[in-house]
Amino acid sequence: MPRSDKITAQFVSEIPDRLEMQEGILYISVLFNTANHLCACGCGRETVTPISSTGWKLSFDGRVSLSPSIGNFRFPCRSHYWIASDAIQWVTGDA
Repeated sequence: MPRSDKITAQFVSEIPDRLEMQEGILYISVLFNTANHLCACGCGRETVTPISSTGWKLSFDGRVSLSPSIGNFRFPCRSHYWIASDAIQWVTGDA
C-alpha cells in the first residue's frame, strides 16, 4: 500500500480488532485514553498512541491532530510523521 497523506478521526468506545482496522482512520477511545491507527507508510502495522499528560496529546476541532510526532522506529519501515489537522506530514528523509 502507498503511504497516506491524510487521516480521519473515528471516535469509538473500544479500539476495533486489528483485522477490522482500516487505513487512513485514527480510532480514538476517550474511555481508554488511546488512539490507534495503521502505520501511515502502508506497512499495515498497528500504531498505538496512549493519550495522557506525559504521552501524546490529542486535539479535535472537526479535524484531528496528535502531538508529538509518530516515530515508528521499531517497525521495519521506521516511518516518522506528524498528524496535524487530518493531514499526515512526513518528516523529511523518512518512509
